[in-house]
Amino acid sequence: MKSNHSVQLDIFENSGFSDAPTMAVELSFVGAIRADGFRHFLILIGMLCLVGMNSGCAATQMQLVRLSGVGYEGLVEIEPVESKSRKRIRRRWRYQIPPAPDEIMSIISQYGLSNSYLADPLHATRELKNLAEDSSASDGLYATAQLARIHAQWAEYSGEAEIAFEMNKIALESSSLYIFDSSVEKQPEASGRDFNVRQIYNRSLEGFLAALVARRDLPGDGSGKIVNLSAGYEIDLEVNGRWSDVNFSELVLSRDFEVGRFENQFRTNGRGWGVPLIAVRNRQLSSDSDEMFYPEKLPIPMTAVFQIQPSGDPAGESSSQLNRSTESNLMRGKLVLFDPLEQTNVAVGQHQFELESDITTPLAYGLIDPFLNKELNATVSLFNPEYAPESYGLFMLEPFDPDKIPVIFVHGFWSSATTWIHMLNELRGDAEVRENFQFWFYSYPTGKPFWESARELRSDLAEMVDSLDPNHESICRDEAVMVGHSMGGLLSLMQTFDSGDEFWKLNSDYPLSGFQGDPKSLSALKDSFYFRKNPSIDRVITIATPFGGSRYSNQATQWFGKKVISGTQQKSVDLEQLIKANQEKWKQGSLVEFTTSIESLNPQNPAIQIFNERVKTSGVNLHNIAGQVEEKSIFPKSKAKFADDDGVVDVEDALSSVAISKKLVPSEHNHVHQHPETIEEVRRLLKVHWEQRQQANGSPPIIPISSEGTVRSKGVQFQFQDEAKSLR
Repeated sequence: MKSNHSVQLDIFENSGFSDAPTMAVELSFVGAIRADGFRHFLILIGMLCLVGMNSGCAATQMQLVRLSGVGYEGLVEIEPVESKSRKRIRRRWRYQIPPAPDEIMSIISQYGLSNSYLADPLHATRELKNLAEDSSASDGLYATAQLARIHAQWAEYSGEAEIAFEMNKIALESSSLYIFDSSVEKQPEASGRDFNVRQIYNRSLEGFLAALVARRDLPGDGSGKIVNLSAGYEIDLEVNGRWSDVNFSELVLSRDFEVGRFENQFRTNGRGWGVPLIAVRNRQLSSDSDEMFYPEKLPIPMTAVFQIQPSGDPAGESSSQLNRSTESNLMRGKLVLFDPLEQTNVAVGQHQFELESDITTPLAYGLIDPFLNKELNATVSLFNPEYAPESYGLFMLEPFDPDKIPVIFVHGFWSSATTWIHMLNELRGDAEVRENFQFWFYSYPTGKPFWESARELRSDLAEMVDSLDPNHESICRDEAVMVGHSMGGLLSLMQTFDSGDEFWKLNSDYPLSGFQGDPKSLSALKDSFYFRKNPSIDRVITIATPFGGSRYSNQATQWFGKKVISGTQQKSVDLEQLIKANQEKWKQGSLVEFTTSIESLNPQNPAIQIFNERVKTSGVNLHNIAGQVEEKSIFPKSKAKFADDDGVVDVEDALSSVAISKKLVPSEHNHVHQHPETIEEVRRLLKVHWEQRQQANGSPPIIPISSEGTVRSKGVQFQFQDEAKSLR
């Protein structure tokens, strides 16, 4: 992972500038640029400005600010800050413990502790706890939990960490006994206390977990136990559901972060039980087929629920009796982590609960590094495709589910998979979409010709599904959806048709089988220009995709791309031998001479026309979304007018004649896929896709849900086409 403070981009290594073969530009988030790279940084700016003069200031569309990290705000905001309400309470409670409510004082009086409480509130609370537990009295437990939480809150805001920890532990223990202990009898008139008890339980568990994190007792040592006898706790740690075999490298509280720039933040905000957490999963060294498709670090939303009664209690022994063992101050229990994306309601003991949850903050936490948040990784991969090859390919954020339809997101030029964070947040926040679809993301270096990236996507899809579903048990055969932004739409549609021999004929009139050369290079040529459609792609949604190419691909940008995109020289060396060995067979201007995506997107490129003709034969359900830039008026109250393009792609070029739906969105090119109207359209189309599936296949079987997670059913085959075989 790159430093949060400085990023070095070796964009001029092997760049072709004879006077600086290995120059580097160091780009700091405070705007510092290494002196020996400054001249080439100016060349970069100058060349992009030249493009702008030729094509309407394209430099702004290239998002030049990404290069320096200055001025580009990032995809999301995430800061570890203290909320305003906590600051207000801190000021109000700094000098004295707030008084207990009258109801609680009445219960204290019943236990004969009124004078003791006035003299020493903390000591009286400890006494009340012991008396209430001895009698299993609901009133006493309720009062203890309420008092302890008040004292814990005061101690937290006064900086008394040890007192806060002890009082939160008492409040958690008493509220848990009140809720879960079957020996505690609650009076019918006490039903109004349930809301207060839930708040006390959640807040005391939150404070207790915060202390465990500060003590480095969470996430534990992997043994499944959190033990600190001197601090008074012995807790079993359990992960429920699909992540049950994972040892998390990090657990932090969602409440410790504030996030921004999301259209919606999906939190229950006090409606449920438990404490939302961010659990970080590191990629494991494992032979598990899923493992290679997870990101290196994966933040997962979790909700922690504490149960005072361990699952291994001796028969007939109540939790209050167990907890009052020889170590009277030792709290025993079980801390269970649930994934709220997998289940929103859980059974704990004899009780059914809605989980408290936060599924947005963990997404933002994954971009806490500015290198990812500002999409500097997109710049690195554009200029140097070999920078981080392990970051390329298909990725998923949850275990493969054979009962869910895959939705595959493909980003565009000068972008990365993190660009989909806003759409992912909204789609996962919709229960209907979340329960029926799973989301995969394709990451690739965007400097290559689009047909080469499409070839790699085709191969990666076949490998992924063969690994995840080797026994062909998925019930979602032939129902996958692809969503592509900009050039990603071209890659997606390249999966939906047979190539024929039209693409190859742009290279040569001779059959490929008669060419001589390195077997690896010949294999790459075959797979790039001869391929079969992937029968499992049923629907494609393109967003600002240049079906007619891009007018920003001109002589200036093509020359500049060859100079600064590292790797094109090595490709030229590999191809040079093959080209020379078959010199008399190549056509002038053949596709094998294209070395960058900028060249391949030229509207005059005949491959663009062939691509559109083949799309017409695909039979795929195609939907188009195009952006329009608003034209600014000198009159502030004039009616909004929109241009015929999104600043990069003309509306006409973003719409296909064979699309079954077309939508215009008021947004510029680089952010159209993040616009609320675009996200809502994608959501609508996914629901249409699911409804049509039900109509065609009948309603899916009802799968029972238990407290242990979702029971999976076996279904029919789900397969992707293996790497395309040559048509020759």
